[in-house]
Amino acid sequence: HCSGTCCTFEANSMLLTPIEALDLFGFLKKHNLLQPELKRRLHDSIEKNKLSPKYPNEKYLRKTYTCPFFKHQQKGCPFPIDVKPYGCLSFNSHHPEIHDAEFCYSDIDILELRQEIFSTREDDANQEIREKMNLLWEKAPIPNAILDLWSKEYLNT
Repeated sequence: HCSGTCCTFEANSMLLTPIEALDLFGFLKKHNLLQPELKRRLHDSIEKNKLSPKYPNEKYLRKTYTCPFFKHQQKGCPFPIDVKPYGCLSFNSHHPEIHDAEFCYSDIDILELRQEIFSTREDDANQEIREKMNLLWEKAPIPNAILDLWSKEYLNT
């Protein structure tokens, strides 16, 4: 049984692309989950884990943090497989019965194959999204990416 260790600060350093962030944001919006409590939780996650870059165009550094959506229970991710970030789909405990972050790692073969198949179209789409939405990041931690999209007035209508 999955304890969720891979989703906690012990192992998680997930960064989202604009496509992945839009998928999550769309799910949250569709299910009316864009509530003040969520916004507070996202801000708290950024603050607690020091996830903000110091300068506007600085790349996000990989820092560990507990996913703000993790429910702290078995099968603690609220997102269905069709909106779950690619990295999350691949990053799992390879010994789920042992609750230790050292067993959390990505299946690199799957990620590389996926990248090989989709990279050109995804790179172009991510670039277009970044330009149209004035996003200053190529990849960002989950709370940062969701809050940035949330701040875009036209997405909130």
